[in-house]
Amino acid sequence: MKKLFFAVVFLTLLTACRQTVPSEQPAEALEPALVSITAEEGAQVLENQLGTVDEATGNPMSYGYEGTVTLDGTEYYNYRVSWLVNGDHLSYLTNYLVSTDGRVVQEYLLDAPAA
Repeated sequence: MKKLFFAVVFLTLLTACRQTVPSEQPAEALEPALVSITAEEGAQVLENQLGTVDEATGNPMSYGYEGTVTLDGTEYYNYRVSWLVNGDHLSYLTNYLVSTDGRVVQEYLLDAPAA
């Protein structure tokens, strides 16, 4: 019974605190503005998703910014992903892209050089 009471109170408070948007406002104004992140923030997004240490090997991860790339009209920050092996050298793993709005992270395989 207490849980039901608190649920009703919670829903009532949520309803009372809810802000309404006037209907005459254009739909474009209702969409959140896309926020552009910095390259440093993009590296943090990547680190949050992939971690600072590889779980399987215990090797520390490294994310090196290599510039921007535009694919299919979307701009991305390009990061070289490596890990520290035996505490003495970095070994390249792959590249990852983070969209400049911070919403998309994807692995990016570089094209092999033509033979």
